[in-house]
Amino acid sequence: MLFNLFSRASAPSPDVGRTPPEVSADTERALLSAALFNVLETLPQSFSGRENIRMLCDVVAAASPHLRFVWVGFTEGLTKTVKPYAYSGPCQFESHDWSLPVSCFDHVGPHSQQRPQGDDASMNQGLFAPWQRDPAASSVCSALAAPLRSEKAGLRGMIVFYADQPDYFDSIGLPLMRAFCHVGEIIWKQSNLVRVATQVAQQDPLTSLMGRRHSMTLLDKEIARAERTERPLSILVCRIDGLNKLNDMYGLHATDAVIAAFAREASEQIPAGHLGGRWTGTEFLFIMPGVDHDKAETVAVSLGDHFRNKPINVRNWSIRLALRIGTATYTRHSLGIDDLIMQAHQSLVTASDELPSSVL
Repeated sequence: MLFNLFSRASAPSPDVGRTPPEVSADTERALLSAALFNVLETLPQSFSGRENIRMLCDVVAAASPHLRFVWVGFTEGLTKTVKPYAYSGPCQFESHDWSLPVSCFDHVGPHSQQRPQGDDASMNQGLFAPWQRDPAASSVCSALAAPLRSEKAGLRGMIVFYADQPDYFDSIGLPLMRAFCHVGEIIWKQSNLVRVATQVAQQDPLTSLMGRRHSMTLLDKEIARAERTERPLSILVCRIDGLNKLNDMYGLHATDAVIAAFAREASEQIPAGHLGGRWTGTEFLFIMPGVDHDKAETVAVSLGDHFRNKPINVRNWSIRLALRIGTATYTRHSLGIDDLIMQAHQSLVTASDELPSSVL
């Protein structure tokens, strides 16, 4: 199986041909063990998966003069080749801009390879061979690859270590190198948990729109951007009236279904690029960067017309909602989020007179 190397020629490694200091296998293991503890101690300080994986590569590559390169990649099998997610080491000049075939990720356990000698045909068949480009100048003699397991279905990962001695990984032993793989798995899983937790904290579970806190954070950023760039910024507040009657007649599940259906349809009616959030139980906020007062009013009228003429279809019910829609546009006289929201709420009274009463 061939590498899929990019055709661009790479600069030779600045220390190709150097002779690393000779150390015993016990010393090597001690250096790598210290690096492992260093990663574990530093890990809680960062929540970025890529940052932590890159740190792992940096620490491992710097732990021993015989380790030339550390490469980490992930794939869901959607492409034929996989580019590195993170890498480090002095040998990166020899392996600049290279990718691995996705078939490399099929192995379920660690496997190693030594650089073939002379004109051995397997030189062009190695799975892990940065020496393919220029074997005579390469400082890499062996590679050890191990899979990184992920909790995400279909996602496969792999870490590859490269050394300048043919028997390096035999002398060091597999358990220590696998320990680095386990740390990589912990990092990846931790990153995924943080991502999921962040998404849960930012997203309203019923409507999948932004939650109130995330909406406030985003609106605050957009206000700061509007002040800095003098770009217009408007918001649209939409409130559903009369849901208490529906709740009394059919229960909370029916009310939740109506709210979720409304959120989905309303998001489709709001122009692309504008984000919506659930502000209160029956109130929604849409943030519209780049939209001035007149355009905001146009969006509000269009949204009101849509729901005035089209009922919400949930289960076996067809329900025409009573909506109040208000808008507000940020100006330099606005005092911030609270002032902007208050302006939108004040305009709800005017808008409500033009919308139909509840027919739930």
